[in-house]
Amino acid sequence: MSRSFATPALALILASSLLAPPARAGELNSSEATVFISVALTLSIPLAASAGLAGLSAAPFKASDRHKAAKRVPATPLPEMEVKEVTPLPDGGRRVQLQVPGKDDQTATLEWPARADDPAAGFVVGQTVAFVPTPAGAGWNVHDAAGRQLAYVPTAYAAADSSSTTW
Repeated sequence: MSRSFATPALALILASSLLAPPARAGELNSSEATVFISVALTLSIPLAASAGLAGLSAAPFKASDRHKAAKRVPATPLPEMEVKEVTPLPDGGRRVQLQVPGKDDQTATLEWPARADDPAAGFVVGQTVAFVPTPAGAGWNVHDAAGRQLAYVPTAYAAADSSSTTW
């Protein structure tokens, strides 16, 4: 039995044994048994909940607590980057490799799963793109040299706020 269920289960057993009426074989009819079971359940459920069963219901909220703990850092201006490579992925998506011109150690990778609107479609090897922070600071709009928007890239905080697991 797992540790989280041990205390509530023990409380249920204890409550039922304390509430059991003293009876000898054949003295308890079906109506009395029904009443006894109803009383035992009515009293033992709140007792079990107060003994730790309520802690089990908190598990679904742990993910949102992690999100609340994350600090929201708004998008800030980034240097222009050159598209070095656009690669198809096995799942049908695409990966775009970027690099700040002249700085080999400053790279970025954008990756999208297969989608009908394919954000990577506008990226061309050799072109320079600009990351423009959105007014609310939730991410960047990626623009080509002509100012045409190619894609949106969320900040880590904004991506975690999405109900989707893929971003």
